[in-house]
Amino acid sequence: MKDSHDNQREVAAQIALRAGALAECEMHGEVLDNDSREEANKLGNMLFDTEFRGVFRSRREMTDLIKDVIDDAGWECGACDRNLND
Repeated sequence: MKDSHDNQREVAAQIALRAGALAECEMHGEVLDNDSREEANKLGNMLFDTEFRGVFRSRREMTDLIKDVIDDAGWECGACDRNLND
């Protein structure tokens, strides 16, 4: 069972993906940092009272989690990198 924090991180990642701050490797699905944190924060704040009502306790909590999921993403797909070096 997912706890509330896991659900919040999942939603934060979806916000970042929708805003283009994260991208997925087309071949491996690995999540990559696309360097657009500001866009993710704007989207989250714009939809905070509608789409994300009740998911986060505050806008600050949401933007902190968006930052965390973006910071956890790599710049390059590890699987692609391994295939290039084989």
